[in-house]
Amino acid sequence: MTGGFAKSYQAKTGNAGYILTYNSYGLLLSQNKPFESVEQAIEEEKDIISEIIVKKKGIERKRVGDTDIGKKLKEEISDLEQLLKYYESGELKQVK
Repeated sequence: MTGGFAKSYQAKTGNAGYILTYNSYGLLLSQNKPFESVEQAIEEEKDIISEIIVKKKGIERKRVGDTDIGKKLKEEISDLEQLLKYYESGELKQVK
């Protein structure tokens, strides 16, 4: 690959394209600076530079517990805690 991430963008924009990233902190739009090739960047130990041009931070960071899977895991933890209480109280006996 030559010309950064997207050679076709260079003539029009002067950069090598954009990367839109979403993570638990929010949204980032990065602009890629052009470079000759990945091979040349590695051989000459040059950094491949991306500049963050838009950063939109979420109101509250998303965590695993905020997802559908996280909610299911919380339910399973609650079920296991209840089972442990029954076992510790003697209401539930271990089957051999």
